[in-house]
Amino acid sequence: TGSTKSELTYMYILFFTDISPFPQNGGERIRSYYLIKALSQLGYSVIAVVRNVEKVDLQQYHLPNVTFYTYETKPFDLLTRITGKQYFQRSGELLGMFKEICDEYPISAAILDYGFVGHYISFFKSRHIPVILGTHNAQPMITWQLPSNNLFDKLRKLQLFSMEKLHERLYFNKAAAVVVVSDDDHVYHSRFLPKQKVFTVPNFLDQKDYHLFGKKQQRVLVMTANFGVYMNFAGLKWFIENVWDKELAGKYDLWLVGRGSKEALKRITGKEEYENIVAFGKVDDVKWYISVASAVIIPLVHGSGTRLKCLEAMALRTPIISTAKGVEGVKSRHFIVADEPAAFKQSLLNFDSETDKGERLQEDFLQEYSLEVNQLRLQQIVNYAIRDKKSAYVQPA
Repeated sequence: TGSTKSELTYMYILFFTDISPFPQNGGERIRSYYLIKALSQLGYSVIAVVRNVEKVDLQQYHLPNVTFYTYETKPFDLLTRITGKQYFQRSGELLGMFKEICDEYPISAAILDYGFVGHYISFFKSRHIPVILGTHNAQPMITWQLPSNNLFDKLRKLQLFSMEKLHERLYFNKAAAVVVVSDDDHVYHSRFLPKQKVFTVPNFLDQKDYHLFGKKQQRVLVMTANFGVYMNFAGLKWFIENVWDKELAGKYDLWLVGRGSKEALKRITGKEEYENIVAFGKVDDVKWYISVASAVIIPLVHGSGTRLKCLEAMALRTPIISTAKGVEGVKSRHFIVADEPAAFKQSLLNFDSETDKGERLQEDFLQEYSLEVNQLRLQQIVNYAIRDKKSAYVQPA
């Protein structure tokens, strides 16, 4: 920025998430990481309160202007889970950490990102610190899509759905601003929040982190996901049972990359390898696999929000063959989309990596989902949230 601390009063932002952002091997982690990175590159001093489940050395993930605090959570006891208290119960450890940070730093705004954390807003409001509440999807609508095979499942789903809706109604309006990831989610949240409070910041990536790793492998298709998540598992199951066959296996190898992929393949097929489908399990970084694949498949039949697996392929110029649900909310006309099994199979048989290039996908990515574009969106949201306090601070350059 060219300014020194003696010339510029830096604004401190407390960023809190229930996620472990490192390593970035899952969609939620990637979102939280790039939110922190974008804020730091805007020149804010970011105090990031995160979990560190893998116990990684955070020094390896150093970001300028960012100080990390970590905390641990205990599994909810049976009574808490049965009653749904976790949607409303505040952690004494976290409140103590927030107090310590607010006593040490002149926090200008707090960003509470991911999950049901609205019950912490009042802590910051009592200190006149505006809160920006980040959502990664319209969670009650995701919960409503979960399978319910018996009466108990149906009642449990209804309970979770009701608790999540109640949490939204009780707390979301207390935030100065609410950040959503897609136009559909914007419509959903605007039903119970003032529209001027709801801002869309799609999932985004830093193009500089996505360089090509090598030559495309003509036979290789890849699907990346956390396969322990119901939507991803159901999409893979649909694909294997309805689309994949010996004809496709004769043309392609399918790589499944991500947490739970080995278990998912065995659960669906009864085998650890099946008809040229290979599961790699959890990897620290999926970029190499996407980069060398001739195409990425996204056979989702449930879900919402902006697809990070889709954005990573766009950034790496890898063509995408998907259901409409798989690319829902992502702005590009250069996907190959098919919803019916026969049409999906035909799209794969017709796919030609020599003519179906990914360069146009990368161009669309840079216009809408790059770090630079979304830094500006975040800046506008912070300005809106602190509009009553701005005169006390010099804006970061």
